[in-house]
Amino acid sequence: MNPYHLPVDDSSPYYNALAQCVDHWGLVPDKTELIRDGVNHVFATERRDGEPVIIRISDDAVRGRDEVLGELIWLEHLIRHGCTVTTPIPSRGGELLETVGVDEGAMHVSCFQRFRGRQLNPATDAEWNDELFRKLGREIGRIHRASDQMQLPADHDRLRWYEINLGQFPDPLPEIFNPQVVESMRVFTDDWIGRSTTSGHYGLVHRDLHAGNFLVEEGRIEVIDFDLGCYGWRTMDLGVLLFVYYFYPSLQVPDASPELAGHVLARLVEGYREEYTLDREQLETVGDMIMLNTVSNYFLMLPNPEHWQIAMGNPQIPVTESLAWIERLWLNGEKLQVDLKQL
Repeated sequence: MNPYHLPVDDSSPYYNALAQCVDHWGLVPDKTELIRDGVNHVFATERRDGEPVIIRISDDAVRGRDEVLGELIWLEHLIRHGCTVTTPIPSRGGELLETVGVDEGAMHVSCFQRFRGRQLNPATDAEWNDELFRKLGREIGRIHRASDQMQLPADHDRLRWYEINLGQFPDPLPEIFNPQVVESMRVFTDDWIGRSTTSGHYGLVHRDLHAGNFLVEEGRIEVIDFDLGCYGWRTMDLGVLLFVYYFYPSLQVPDASPELAGHVLARLVEGYREEYTLDREQLETVGDMIMLNTVSNYFLMLPNPEHWQIAMGNPQIPVTESLAWIERLWLNGEKLQVDLKQL
């Protein structure tokens, strides 16, 4: 059975939440399948008129209603300003977000148009090339420019990057974590938390922009899944993709290196600068943004590496080895660097 396309399990609270929302969007349960099981549960389904849609269910224990609604308001703004991003669909009651109760607590349910594009495999897909990087850079720049032109309502605002669940240090620290590693990570993270947030360098960012979160169709790119969107350093949206495919052992593309990462960054920057400004001072932070990704990856995956091994498609280099690599980086005081000479 494909772990990415699991049948809906009617024993889960997510199924309960989904069942309660069938009439809100006129969904067809028999055509519903689970396509992502991670921080959120994401289902592909259809409406009764045949329109293909995506249903995303968020646990209130992870993300509160006001924060999720802020994401949907942000997406509507981006669409009005020409960004190609996932499009929310209001329920029959006119709500962008429906909140339902289950035994385990509250679940927030949203519905999106299903883009007809596909995800690329960076290791094998011929479309993973310089032209794609330029187009992706343009879309990121367009998103950042449009985001600077809005202010979310105070009661629906997004959190800062270190306030979101993914940015939290566990307290108390479970025994599975190496205390020396965590202390080094904490010092590094605290330094970035304390830095001044320069205008134009800092604002709303996607925060999770890897190949699983954009779709491609006939050269057109749609950015999806803004769930981790937050206020952060703009170069975070360049660092995630570089970390995942050019440094992280389990998902590295063939011949990955700091030089190849620098080549990809240069093409992203070319596209970005067609839409928005990006100066040398910002680009010199990319290596540190990649290091911040090692921190979030460590805390997210170490508690349950078996789950992430399956979620990543059983990579040849196991997730446990990648986590051990992260620990060695921090124990040895190493910094990941991108070759900036090509910029």
